[in-house]
Amino acid sequence: MKRRAIAIKYLAFTMLAVIHTTNAAQSIPTIDLNKMNPDEMSIGPYSYFIPPYSDYYFHNMDKIGYRIDWVKRAGTVYILQEPHTSFTTTYSYNNHTYTLDQYFKRNRVLGFLVLKNNQIISEHYFQGSDQNSRFLSNSVGKSITSTLFGIALEAGKITSIDDSVTKYVPALKNSGFDRVTLRQVLEMATGIDATEDAADPKSTLHQMDRSVLRGVPSFTELLKALKADPKVTPGTKFDYISLNTEVLGLAIENATGIPLDQYLQEKIWSKIGAQSDGFLFRAKAQPDQCAFGCFNATLRDYGRFGLMMMNGGTLGGRRVVGSTWVKEATTPIKYTVPPHGSHYGYQWWIPADNSHIFQGIGVYGQILYINPEKHIVIVETSAWPQADPENRWDEATKVMDAIVAAIP
Repeated sequence: MKRRAIAIKYLAFTMLAVIHTTNAAQSIPTIDLNKMNPDEMSIGPYSYFIPPYSDYYFHNMDKIGYRIDWVKRAGTVYILQEPHTSFTTTYSYNNHTYTLDQYFKRNRVLGFLVLKNNQIISEHYFQGSDQNSRFLSNSVGKSITSTLFGIALEAGKITSIDDSVTKYVPALKNSGFDRVTLRQVLEMATGIDATEDAADPKSTLHQMDRSVLRGVPSFTELLKALKADPKVTPGTKFDYISLNTEVLGLAIENATGIPLDQYLQEKIWSKIGAQSDGFLFRAKAQPDQCAFGCFNATLRDYGRFGLMMMNGGTLGGRRVVGSTWVKEATTPIKYTVPPHGSHYGYQWWIPADNSHIFQGIGVYGQILYINPEKHIVIVETSAWPQADPENRWDEATKVMDAIVAAIP
């Protein structure tokens, strides 16, 4: 991608609750992982990334046959207030005016949540999903990994952001990461000779997809095989490569001595008042956990994570990560401007024309929008037919702007 993974039961919603769920009887498309072609994971047609399969699996990844690494919730649930009234608005896009309901239908939205502080403004579910469904993060998971990295750094497990990668991931000595720092990994500026182009059969993306789907080679082995681009000095050019985030995951595990799912459980999920367990997934033959886009959680729990980041690393009186890290991670990189009119921080996207906003972004329409100035968090999870369509990102931006403008 260029722009770019104890449950409680609430009382029955009142008639004013703005919960819309489409659960009409429908056949469930099934995917056999063994029959999927890794070279076609991003473009289909037989792939859980592509409709109609994604309509189901994007909120049922635990039912497809992967190994599941559970991220358990703990402690008191951070309560989100149920909506007081219905909410809707319109927005303009390409000289047309649309309603939110039209947006949801036109863009294959699976779940949509709007929060102002802890108040639910609007909440919608589609394609058989509901409040208990766990939605696939895709690259929104990169922003979660970045936050875990900040926690490990603050705990002294990682000495400095400017340490070399190989200090924490010695398996990458003699690879292209020999000359790379952790900061450069966070910034997607590693100077690694790799590409993330679904249309190119030789792209590194297809090698990564093979590791995701089959577990062979391991992510570590795949990273070891990557070479430095002799024409690019690390820290001088933005180049979005998902495997950079896998380096962060390996560094966190090696520095803390704790598996990634357990560290996420201990340091984030048990502190944000999550109402449900989340999970990471990986191929059964894959020894390494997936740090770049394999996380799954409920819409409301993504929202709680977003509120924590919105509040400078604190939620419900509990400090999760320091405010200094939140600010640094969501500040645009000075030396490079990525494409599509957005800046990049430490695995977070920052709109070029509105720097107080930051977002986690994932292919096929996964968005964690955070607006600290307006105290608003929006979570969208979708099943777009294409991975990275510029027109859909543009329309999503119009929708987020219209929602913020309509909320007092």
